[in-house]
Amino acid sequence: MSTSSPAERAARQVLLIAVVLVGIGVVMVYSSSSALAGTRFHDAGFFLHRQLLRAAFGLLIMFAISRVPLGWWRRLARPLLIGVIGLLVLVLLFGEGKGAQRWLPFRLPVAQITFQPSEFAKLVLVLYLADAMVRHRELMTDWQHGLLPRLLIIAIVLGLIVLQPDLGTALAIGTIALLMLWIGGARPAHLACVGIAGLPVIMVSVLTSPYQLQRLLTFLGDADPQGAGFQIAQAELALGSGGWVGVGLGNSMQKYFLPEPHTDFVFAFAGEELGLFGTLSIIGLFIALALHGFRIAAGARSDFGFYTAAGVTMMISVYALLNVAVATGLAPTTGLPLPFISYGGSALLWNLCGLGILSAVAREQEDKSGMRAALSPVTWRPAADHRHAHSRRRRRWSVLPLPWSPR
Repeated sequence: MSTSSPAERAARQVLLIAVVLVGIGVVMVYSSSSALAGTRFHDAGFFLHRQLLRAAFGLLIMFAISRVPLGWWRRLARPLLIGVIGLLVLVLLFGEGKGAQRWLPFRLPVAQITFQPSEFAKLVLVLYLADAMVRHRELMTDWQHGLLPRLLIIAIVLGLIVLQPDLGTALAIGTIALLMLWIGGARPAHLACVGIAGLPVIMVSVLTSPYQLQRLLTFLGDADPQGAGFQIAQAELALGSGGWVGVGLGNSMQKYFLPEPHTDFVFAFAGEELGLFGTLSIIGLFIALALHGFRIAAGARSDFGFYTAAGVTMMISVYALLNVAVATGLAPTTGLPLPFISYGGSALLWNLCGLGILSAVAREQEDKSGMRAALSPVTWRPAADHRHAHSRRRRRWSVLPLPWSPR
């Protein structure tokens, strides 16, 4: 009979799902990129080798971080925020990329690597907001003293990302931040005003950026499928041609037409080779990951653990949801990767780091005396002087459709 606690089991399940998703990603990256790699680099495994190295490194980091005490991350939250703002400024000055400034190059003796600060920023912002909402828990319903200072920090981070320009990432991170503020006690009316105030910024960004405007027009159907709308048209064709079980690994035809199918549109490519069963299985893994993440959050022994676990879970869920929505034609192209599956180093590394921290929250539920805390929101006991603030958060948390939510 197993003696492991619910916390330990949840941590193991999160890490296992991560390994499975990364494994699927490695297979799909190779299958989708082999033709492109053979043509461009004369090596069908070019992207595979790079992704394998990144996956191995990221998984090692994830397992290591899962053993780091959660208190370390709270102490590092504000220094990391200052650091990430500095990196976002540096990328505007020295960054490089395809028509944008999103990557910082680092030249090593053996190779040159690139780093995307905006991917780092999403995780750091989760940690910062978790820490800030604990420090100012009684002020989160106060616009001037509680919410506004947090919004200014968020605006600085998002503004620097929009200037790259990278509106898709900014919108995703902004959504995650607003969701965190909501579960932290901010009034929905205040958050609605923030969303409305952000609309002019979004409009200006779209209208002043030709490629972003073209993405919107493509989504609205006002684009030539042989021109600006070619990518999304090929993605929809790939999804539709997969049928129930797909054409089989390595048998895709759209990889010869879909531009860089191993990146943002890897979900569409998976639909062609793995079919509806394959894509539903991928979605099912993300749903399972989200449920485990919310369960860990609900049973966290500290407020910081609760907010951090919820934030990391929403971070991955929002990115996965938006990527799938784009691939299926339900949202304009955003350029967001599918977590753990799309080709890329920065996104993979920081998502795995986030899961490592999520696992650390679960492990925190083991107290020093060896007593096991039940993984249930019932075990979360607020301190007497903050009972009302906690009760508000508990009521909001209970509206989520989770089987373990308090009735």
